[in-house]
Amino acid sequence: MIDKKQRFLGIGIVGLGGATVAMLPAFQRNPGFTIAAAADVDAEVLARFGRDFPRAQTFRSVAELCACPEVDLIYIGTPTRLHAEHTDIALSAKKHVLIEKPMAVTLAEADAMIDAAKRNGVLLGVNVKHSFEPRVQKLRALAQSGELGQLRMIHSWRYVDWLYRPRSQDELTPGWGAGILWRQGPHHIDFLRTIGGGMLRSVRGNCQTLDPARHVTGAYTAFLEFENGLVCTAVCSGYDHFNSRDYVRGFRGETPLTAAGQHAKARRTLEAHANDPHWEDNAAADERYGGVSDERVPADINALSSGWLLSGPLVASFERGDVRFSASGLIVDGDREQWEISLKDQGDGRDGRLNNFHRAITQGAALPADGRWGKATQEVLVALERSAETHAEIQLAHQTPFVSG
Repeated sequence: MIDKKQRFLGIGIVGLGGATVAMLPAFQRNPGFTIAAAADVDAEVLARFGRDFPRAQTFRSVAELCACPEVDLIYIGTPTRLHAEHTDIALSAKKHVLIEKPMAVTLAEADAMIDAAKRNGVLLGVNVKHSFEPRVQKLRALAQSGELGQLRMIHSWRYVDWLYRPRSQDELTPGWGAGILWRQGPHHIDFLRTIGGGMLRSVRGNCQTLDPARHVTGAYTAFLEFENGLVCTAVCSGYDHFNSRDYVRGFRGETPLTAAGQHAKARRTLEAHANDPHWEDNAAADERYGGVSDERVPADINALSSGWLLSGPLVASFERGDVRFSASGLIVDGDREQWEISLKDQGDGRDGRLNNFHRAITQGAALPADGRWGKATQEVLVALERSAETHAEIQLAHQTPFVSG
């Protein structure tokens, strides 16, 4: 167990894939943590990590890592189908766990993970990092303060190229836990729940597979209703046609065309390698630690989480104004004037996620986005799948309110 006076907490990393690559800069720059160990089944990837982090121990199994006394918090970035198994090992070893989203494939798995954390007296949190991004947190604060009146509507659109970037076999195997709903939807639904306070009443929606060659869901549309009457729409398409970023960054009165060679770039790259059955697997592997596509240290730290968040427009409608994302923060379109809330240099969502976890471990503060919260977001994904199958509104039963850390 952790000495509450201890400042530095040792992180053990399970899985050195793309999720871990995205989190490593936050682990490195946070003064409250040190990278103590890592585990992966790929010896070559593990060796790369060991060369870059010579003070960290490396292991070929989760159980071996969990036995390491230098590890206080275990970050699990393995495929979703392995989350329940790996979390059980870590929690049983009485290690705190930060699990990647979605926390599990089934609600029964989520319940078992929550119970194991309680039974072992340790913390379980879900890495919904974009929900800790300053824009999302500020919108939540505006909703709580009543400064603009009651929050009534939120509309969020994302049109991206997700489905045509190199994807692993886990991501392209049909079934729950795969496709854009389960890979991108947890972030999308979670930050809407965060802004709205968490307590959703029902969901009605649809999932689409528009390209049979890619096998899995590539688009979804959801209508979400909260218990307090707030309504939201969430739309996401990963088919690499329209790019919705311009709706955030602005058109300047123009209707611009994408630069030559850039439109549908991910789709065209995939098509160019259609005759190579190994290209996509190799390209996806290159996104793991130390691969040719590994970009661990972006030039602009503040762009990490916002880059994802600003991939499409969001408009939150209050009684006395609309609030939308901007490149620098938030723009408020009020009753009589318009102004911008600058949120530059306020860190990244990953920083907020880690800082809250550190306070929870060392100071006993409440842990935002814990296991119960993660299950509630997962319930929405399951309900959206059911709604698409039954063409019906699905009532929710496992929602939990937002908790500040």
